[in-house]
Amino acid sequence: MNKLKNKNILICITGSIAAYKACEIIRNLRKEGAQTQVAISESGQKFIGVATLAALSNNKVLNDLFPQNPRGGLDHINLAFEIDLIIVVPTTANTLCKVGNGIADDLISTILSICEQKQIFIPAMNYKMWQNKATIDAVKKLRERSKIVLEPEEGKLASLHIGEGRLPSIEKIMNEIRKSFKQNLYLEDMNVLITAGPTREIIDPVRFISNRSSGKMGFAIAKIAKDYGANIDLISGPVSLEDINQINIVKVETAIDMNDKINALLENKQYDYIFMVAAVSDYRVEKISKEKIKSSNQSLNIQLIKNPDILENITNKSSAKIIGFALETNDGEKNAINKMNKKKLDYI
Repeated sequence: MNKLKNKNILICITGSIAAYKACEIIRNLRKEGAQTQVAISESGQKFIGVATLAALSNNKVLNDLFPQNPRGGLDHINLAFEIDLIIVVPTTANTLCKVGNGIADDLISTILSICEQKQIFIPAMNYKMWQNKATIDAVKKLRERSKIVLEPEEGKLASLHIGEGRLPSIEKIMNEIRKSFKQNLYLEDMNVLITAGPTREIIDPVRFISNRSSGKMGFAIAKIAKDYGANIDLISGPVSLEDINQINIVKVETAIDMNDKINALLENKQYDYIFMVAAVSDYRVEKISKEKIKSSNQSLNIQLIKNPDILENITNKSSAKIIGFALETNDGEKNAINKMNKKKLDYI
């Protein structure tokens, strides 16, 4: 599924204010198991330091076409044989125009003129630069040569002007990288909401009622949906699992917490799929003790009250395909089908 693992990817950074965002892309690639190396232009170094990039990439940073203490061979020539993909992020108008017109007069443009691997250009600049006829012509030439040039996003720019020129989202960039390795993105640009893990219903400051859910199923669904290109919100109860890269994880404790977070998300976002696989407690303690309950009595009675039915409540709030989950100790298929029909789910 993850086709980025063990791929050799070169990240070329040019002189844009968006250069700092390249750090997040490097981190994401390494978390996906890719091997990364960075080349940075002279102007790019005005925005971000070589030491930072070396630490993030775990590799030497190429920053000069003619280094003071060159090794044997030429690094920028060797890249033509070692790299699987080149990403130019951010790409300035200057770089687009140079490469589009075959100019190779600095480190980045020379690398791009030599390497025949797939190249992805991710522009970030002022909207007037993006709309300049020279830039438009250069982008056209690059695309005609099968280079990938993403469209910049529209919004508030560093100059405080509004227009096209913002670096595309990290999710869009990562999906484009996945597609370059022929990874199928069945859920590209789709919004997916997933719940996972148990809830804890508080008894007193140190005790709670819960269940044995590990959260592994919800996290596994989130991971695979991310690999398929989805934008994911994962609402998780208390689990002992590592956060997943590129996923918005919202951590909750009680059923009421989970219910509130889901409602807040549904008010602000349309989802294509909702996977409700958390093991939500059906009941909560009616009166939570503010102090630890002492064990002086031989028995203890705790009054429980019903928690809201989160799954049933969301079916009228979203047009998404909703997938539920049923854990049964007997008549599993029969009870699951009854639950699916009762709660108006698409699948269970």
